[in-house]
Amino acid sequence: MIYKVSFVVQGGTHPGGIQNFDKRPEIGDRLELGKNTFEIIEVLEIIPPRGEFGYLHATCKPLEAE
Repeated sequence: MIYKVSFVVQGGTHPGGIQNFDKRPEIGDRLELGKNTFEIIEVLEIIPPRGEFGYLHATCKPLEAE
């Protein structure tokens, strides 16, 4: 299944975006949007899967440089 995921970043520090994933994102996963790294803190299904596509929304928080 391919997951189409819309991302919103807490605090408005990044505009977010939409990405495709082969694996369903989970809370605690880290992802790169541009040059920044974020941690997923919430994942919600937008609509039921259709065919080979799942539609999700994820809320992220920015991570400080490690």
